[in-house]
Formats: sequence, structure tokens, C-alpha cells
Amino acid sequence: MGFNLSKIKFSRNDLRSNIKIPDKLDTKLAEFIGIMVGDGHLGSYGFHRTINITGNIRDQEYYRQHVNELFFKAFNIRMNINFQRSRNAILLNKDSKALFTFLNEIIGIPTKKNNIQIPTCILQSTNENKICFLRGLADADFTLTIVNKEGKPYPRICGAAKSRYLIKGVCEILTELKINHCSYFEKSYYKKRDKEYSKYVVHINGVKNINNWFSRVGFSNDRHLRRYNEYKTSLRGFEPPIYSLEGSSE
Repeated sequence: MGFNLSKIKFSRNDLRSNIKIPDKLDTKLAEFIGIMVGDGHLGSYGFHRTINITGNIRDQEYYRQHVNELFFKAFNIRMNINFQRSRNAILLNKDSKALFTFLNEIIGIPTKKNNIQIPTCILQSTNENKICFLRGLADADFTLTIVNKEGKPYPRICGAAKSRYLIKGVCEILTELKINHCSYFEKSYYKKRDKEYSKYVVHINGVKNINNWFSRVGFSNDRHLRRYNEYKTSLRGFEPPIYSLEGSSE
């Protein structure tokens, strides 16, 4: 699937930086789009255009190495890295008119994400690109937890978003991949702020479904992989740990 890049305008800084805009979707770009949908933000302030990604500082190696490398492979430039210790956050950003236009107008990532959807270029692409998008989104917005169920470790992957359209799209991809899941709408009250929050949730539960996720999609974030290894070691029939699943679908 090719992109129409006729709308892309390069600033003088873009030209000096030798930024490249891809003319078609590939697995690296698909995974980066998933990260942007989850952790990213497009900012427009007058003539200023920025691409921002915010993550937890405990995952700094994932953002500094993996995410920045995806960005470089897609656009021939790396993001700036900063830390906000008060929020325990790592911040990646790049000012670029061309990249902002590409991600906003060509890919379809909005500046306000309350009703964000999976971009059409992903939904109309191959299963391989859908898997990579889902992996990027999951690294950003999903959690893997191990709970005790009837005395045994029970794995659960949970994804949540304000946008029902995003979770609906995730469920459609999971169905295509034959990964069993459930989804629901949830409201919760936060007493400290005296405020009610609502979100749409997707769950993948149980040993068989979690193993199916890891064999088809997996994570690139080591924190999720370590937790999965811990779960594997807690089982009676221990299997050798999985140290890296990056590129398993490519």
C-alpha cells in the first residue's frame, strides 16, 4: 500500500536534517504507528509542529533504544531524549513540519486522541503489519499481570483506552488472528480527585490464550518479557525462557 505524499511540505530544518518520508507501510513503521497511537502525541502550536512520545522511566532502555531505532529506520533521524524526574517519565520528541503532516494527515493520527481509531492504512494492510502495529500499541498501553487463581498462577493481558473505536479495532484484529479475548466498558471513581473515569477494556486471559498471544504478537518491551519469563518459571513444567520476541512476526 503506497502513500500519497503530495501534501508533505519540508521546512528548512527538515531539509537540513535529511528527513525521509516513507512512501509505503512496512513492519517497522507499523510498529511505530502503534506506539504513537498508544504513547504518542502530535502538538501544533502556531507554526511549531512536534512529535512526542512519553513513557515510564523504568522502561527507558526500551524507549531510548528500540523506539528511537524504529523512528530512525522509518524517517532517517532520531528523536531527542529528555527526562522528567518529577513524573518518573522519559520524553522523546522531534520538531518537524514534514513528520507532523505525515503522521497527522497521511496516517491519520489526531492531535486529540479521545476518539482515536486504528489508522485505515493498518486495517487495510497485511496481517504482518497489523501484528506489528498491535505489538507497538501493546508495549505502550497494555499490561501483563499474573494473578492467583485457585492456587495457581493465572496470566492476564489487559489493554485500556478512552476510545471505544480503538478497542473495537483491537478486538477485530485479535479475532482475525484467532486470539480469544473479551472486552467491556468500565467506570471507576477516584476518591482522591473526587472524579469518575471511564474506559474501554480488552482482556486476554488464561494460559492457552496468553501463549497464543506470545506466539503471534508478543512484546518488544523487556519488562513484559521478564514478567512472562517469571510466569513460565512458576509453572511446574518449566520451559526455557523467552529472551526476545522482537521480529517474531516478520
